[in-house]
Amino acid sequence: MQFPTRRSVLQSAAVGGALGLAGCLSAAEADDAAKPTTTPTEETTESPEATTTEAGRTPLDEWLLASNVFAGPADRHFQDEVTVTVGSAAVPFAFAPADLRVTPGTTVEWQWLPHGGANNVVAVDGTFDSGDPVEGHEQTFTQTFDEPGAHRYVSEPHEDCGMRGVVRVESVPESDYPGVDRWLADVDAYDGTVTDHTDSDEVTVTVGAEGNGGNFAFDPMAVKLSPGTTVTWEWTGEGGAHDVAFEDADVGTDEVVAEAGATFSHTFESTGVYRYACRPHQALGQKGAIVVA
Repeated sequence: MQFPTRRSVLQSAAVGGALGLAGCLSAAEADDAAKPTTTPTEETTESPEATTTEAGRTPLDEWLLASNVFAGPADRHFQDEVTVTVGSAAVPFAFAPADLRVTPGTTVEWQWLPHGGANNVVAVDGTFDSGDPVEGHEQTFTQTFDEPGAHRYVSEPHEDCGMRGVVRVESVPESDYPGVDRWLADVDAYDGTVTDHTDSDEVTVTVGAEGNGGNFAFDPMAVKLSPGTTVTWEWTGEGGAHDVAFEDADVGTDEVVAEAGATFSHTFESTGVYRYACRPHQALGQKGAIVVA
């Protein structure tokens, strides 16, 4: 799931939270950096997989809305080690990236920057803890995540200032083609299926099919072909303007198209894995793959 860009400047805290925020302001002043503040929100104990709210957000999304998260989840699937910074000159009270997507077995290392005063890294459920808050740019803390789930954490001194983060540990579907799995790991609907069309001379792929929170998908998403097969991409006219741009070959549309019924065709002669995406909506997960075997 992709989240909208967070507020770059949070609203002033209510009077009831003023005392808790005083420490945030003092640390920011010491760093000569202005700190946006926010009203603390009530802690939720619901599972991140719980039913979404009327606004379409899960309890985890609601929890992150009170954080200094400035982008959607950062895809770090298949990386053995990932680095998260603690504080920065621009935003003293934030982890970056604050929202991670990783596969089981990934080790995350938090690296302190000399901004934002003393901080620590503490899991909300108590499963990991870096210890007492410390300052400085040489401090590090590592944690290996083996179990799938959403692991929330905070910096205790500045949680009420929005210093929150989450590590989403996700098992990725597997096919017989690791290159396809890696490419489509962050696509909501990918389940490891590579549709077999090796007996077909022509195959049609829908552009702007339903998926990824709207009409931001290709259908079928991953296709297996025989050499010499022609693939035609056909636009539905839904989801705005789309294109088809390949990563592994000089193939694709010359422009972004929104018109229903528009088509683009290409004949695949050589074996291999061909990854492609709609560039305007790639961040939302509109990606596909062609396997020629």
